[in-house]
Amino acid sequence: MIAEFFPAFLAAFVTLFIVIDPIMVTPIYATLTRDDPAKQRRRVAFEAAFIAACLLTFFGLAGNFMLHHLGISMAAFRTAGGILLFLMGFRMFFEPDGEVEAKTPGPKASSRENIAFFPLAIPLMAGPGAIATIMLLMGEPNSTIIERGAALSAVYAVLLLGVIIMAFAGGIVTALGRTGMNVISRLLGMILMALSTQYVFDGIRVGMLERIVAPAGV
Repeated sequence: MIAEFFPAFLAAFVTLFIVIDPIMVTPIYATLTRDDPAKQRRRVAFEAAFIAACLLTFFGLAGNFMLHHLGISMAAFRTAGGILLFLMGFRMFFEPDGEVEAKTPGPKASSRENIAFFPLAIPLMAGPGAIATIMLLMGEPNSTIIERGAALSAVYAVLLLGVIIMAFAGGIVTALGRTGMNVISRLLGMILMALSTQYVFDGIRVGMLERIVAPAGV
């Protein structure tokens, strides 16, 4: 059992770590929680990881079945996730203080967002890439229950490691200060917009290929 579990776990862990990339999520998390107390920052990190774990577990177990019966392709799902990520990157680039203002009491208090859900859990931790990866790992036709359990265990291990990495975010904020965090926020916003644009391009490209190839194969 261990001989079957460990190789599957290791392969899934490496793949998911690259796709989820908790190291990239950490500075974004630090930017969005820079004015929060330490207890609140820890709560946000755990909530984001928990939400991402629930979503990836759901899509791993039922994602292929659900999307198939809803008539939704993975290309369309990837495109939608890319659009969400672009909007987040746009706001981080042009209004880095907007996230902080939205969380403070005042006229905008009613429009505050739960950043643990968006954008940390979705689409950064449990984005279209991570969802597609876990669906592929869990949907292999010849995979055993042990291999599927190893894939889910790898998800939880990566997210737990992400929480540990985010625990050091407070030191990043202290070292860089508000000006430095604004600079980092704008740089990351530009990267997120580029990444999201690639998501959209990939989704459209694959979707168009499916439309072209499918009739030709009939």
